[in-house]
Amino acid sequence: MNRSENPSEPPRYPTAPAASTGPRHSRWPHIEAAELRSRDKMAELANLSKRVLPVDEAASIVFGSLARQEFTEGSDLDWAILIDGRADAEHWRIVHDIGDSLRSMGFLPPGRTGLFGNLVFSHNLVHEVGGDDDTNTNMTRRLLMLLESSAIDVSQSLSVRARVLRVILGRYLQEDASFLSPAGTKNKAPRFLLNDIVRLWRTMAVDFATKNRDRNNQGWALRNIKLRMSRKLLAMSGILMCIAWPLEPAVTDPLVIKDRLIDHLEGWINRSPLHSLQAFVVQHAAGLEEEVLGPYDEFLALLGDGTKRNELSNLDPADAYSNSTFIAARGLSDRLDKAFIKLLFDSNPHVAALSKQYGVF
Repeated sequence: MNRSENPSEPPRYPTAPAASTGPRHSRWPHIEAAELRSRDKMAELANLSKRVLPVDEAASIVFGSLARQEFTEGSDLDWAILIDGRADAEHWRIVHDIGDSLRSMGFLPPGRTGLFGNLVFSHNLVHEVGGDDDTNTNMTRRLLMLLESSAIDVSQSLSVRARVLRVILGRYLQEDASFLSPAGTKNKAPRFLLNDIVRLWRTMAVDFATKNRDRNNQGWALRNIKLRMSRKLLAMSGILMCIAWPLEPAVTDPLVIKDRLIDHLEGWINRSPLHSLQAFVVQHAAGLEEEVLGPYDEFLALLGDGTKRNELSNLDPADAYSNSTFIAARGLSDRLDKAFIKLLFDSNPHVAALSKQYGVF
């Protein structure tokens, strides 16, 4: 029996191609090289965490380029200790020990916002969704847990992360009846979650301007390109995760639909955003792979070039539009924009209808 004959089966997307043993024969060599580097760095972190993560209710979590499998030369390390249990004074010792060890190993520290390199408690992520208590920091951590986190494969980290993610997803669906499908109708996108993902994207875009002001434009050009490339890809992956559910065969049994939707979301979350995006393109917009992945491969090549990365880091906004490196990077982002627009509105009539239905209101 295939899936179309059994609509209650959890949706399955084609698995994105696994990285080969080296970038030489890859269609997108810089994406593959970043994946291989990321794998090596995760192994280094696993060895570290074995020594300093003894707490049963704690998980060592990474975010950012390492979690997205896009780690390049010059990437910093965004990390946190996720606590799913009672508070303990011992937790701060773990944070300090890990921070000191990472510095001694040569990892660049996370940014100075305090978003990473800290303790994160599951209670805040689950129970403070929306409202005054849901600060920018809490909202960002929660959505990044869903969209670009990865647990270091050590001790109980994998199981703690999986447990917390499932509870967060359940929290979104608990207060969102829109995904329930009466018999004979299509699945409906989880609007509560989708709206929060859109909120994250808009917040990142607004905070970009605030950071420029606070830092007197230091690092402006590099942050600008990251916003237009990796941050936008993250948001696109999250949006597609939600509108992909209506593209799956309808699940009409009210007793299983919530679990099936969580299975769908977990399947998406447990791949890198780039792999999830690629899987969606393969299934729903065949032929668009090169237009999406090509510019991103070139973007990772740019980030991995120390000279160009430093040039962008030190570039003054007044000089940006006469700088060849910045102009080339903006060209990559323009190509990615066009590919995303084509993906949402031109390549598949079903995807276009859902983009209009859920992307505006």
